[in-house]
Amino acid sequence: MAPLTPPQTAKTSPPTEAAFSAADPLTLSDEVYEALREGLLIGEWMPGAKITARNVAKQYDVSLTPARDAMTRLANEGGLLLSETRMYSIPKLSAEDYLDVTRVRLALEPMATELATARITDQAVHDLQRINEDMRDCVEAGRYQDGLILDSRFHLGLYRFCGSPVLWQVINNLWLRIGPTRNMLSKTYRRGLSGYSFHQKILSALAQRDAALAAKLIRRDLKLGASKLENALRGQS
Repeated sequence: MAPLTPPQTAKTSPPTEAAFSAADPLTLSDEVYEALREGLLIGEWMPGAKITARNVAKQYDVSLTPARDAMTRLANEGGLLLSETRMYSIPKLSAEDYLDVTRVRLALEPMATELATARITDQAVHDLQRINEDMRDCVEAGRYQDGLILDSRFHLGLYRFCGSPVLWQVINNLWLRIGPTRNMLSKTYRRGLSGYSFHQKILSALAQRDAALAAKLIRRDLKLGASKLENALRGQS
């Protein structure tokens, strides 16, 4: 059984926007749900990993009830799979399923980037720059999963500023489905640091408030990564 506890990652948090913060106090079930969901979004677990309510309860120091409630919510959203024997696991996407999600991402994430360019603060751009530098350091040190988690934080941290709760929620749900699958990217591709290079250009476009260029670069970044991941899912080099 794959461990529930995710690997230690660089302590860099994505920028947030007050409009997306919760207004009501979270219940224990909510807190476990949010923690598990965040881990799925950013790829902290590998596809196929098994998760039990007992391990979740131990991980977050809660009883079995809030752990089960959180896992049931995620299964209903497609973030976890529930077998006929009531076992939970991280979904494994086929190449076709991944490409289906990617087609929607290519339509929505450039849109979110274009909207975010006018809204993102200078401090948030600085924070994204730090995330990108930390990502490069992780990859150069051979900490590939940590680097991938930071790559996820970069993208989601940017999209949070789109100003559209509906668009943000749809993108968030798409990442819930593909987050773990992104771990299938080859180390050879990751060592090339193409994501880091794209991010640097995106940051420059954000600083210049060039929404069209930022959206174009996000689309190119997504298309390149998606093609490499498709190859990996099809068993190609």
